[in-house]
Amino acid sequence: MRKGITESSSTTPLTLQMLRKIESDGYKFVQVKGLTFDKHYDYVEPHFLVLVPMKELPTAQEHKDVYEPVPSTLLQKWAVENDDALEIVVSTKQLS
Repeated sequence: MRKGITESSSTTPLTLQMLRKIESDGYKFVQVKGLTFDKHYDYVEPHFLVLVPMKELPTAQEHKDVYEPVPSTLLQKWAVENDDALEIVVSTKQLS
């Protein structure tokens, strides 16, 4: 749980400009993490989707998760949509 709180504390809203920055910084994927309103991981009824930029996918089986490639039409759609029920943000911890 503590990691979920940490990841959600340094975020910025997902925009097309942020997607371009992620791609220009060399990130090829985002890990998609669902968080509840009280910052617990949950993919069933999340309040937030936190996108964690990654330069490569992990190879270890225990690190397999939900990823989306950059660029992606799905991410572009999320960047322009306005959904009051689900906030989509990008973790800025690892961005330069």
